[in-house]
Amino acid sequence: MDQLRTFRLPVVNLQQLRFVVAAADYGSIRQAAELLSIRHSTLSRTIRQLEDVIGVVVFERSGGGVEPTLAGRSVVRIARLILDQVDSLVDTGRSIGVGDTGRLSIGFSTSMSAGNLRATLLEFKTRFPNVDLMTVERSRVRLANALRCGTVDIVISPGSLSMADSTVLSL
Repeated sequence: MDQLRTFRLPVVNLQQLRFVVAAADYGSIRQAAELLSIRHSTLSRTIRQLEDVIGVVVFERSGGGVEPTLAGRSVVRIARLILDQVDSLVDTGRSIGVGDTGRLSIGFSTSMSAGNLRATLLEFKTRFPNVDLMTVERSRVRLANALRCGTVDIVISPGSLSMADSTVLSL
């Protein structure tokens, strides 16, 4: 039965990291708790739980506040990096969700490569600089196949293009 015990990884949560960074920034658990609108005891207990999980004392505590230990300075630095990455992840996800960031591949016929389409694509790139815009010039048949395979997201083609598995709109 001992061999079947599962190895339990230590759990560090983002709230613990945010609390450690706030305490380091303000040099005081009490001030950080006020800023975060939580009780001093909650912040202190959460930081102690993190210290237990990672096995180091993050702060030297005194009546004048808190000061990161040598190991604590590394913990605070890494916590900031992790929180920056999480914030970046959230920002990227939100941007992609509303179409401000991402990838868009547009297929069009060679005969469509000049004029209004080109001007429209340039304007799109200006308005949405974080969208990686790719264009593919092919014959109508090859574009239809590329759309079915998912190598292009949109096809712009003169005339009618009958595709049972896609939505077709006339421009």
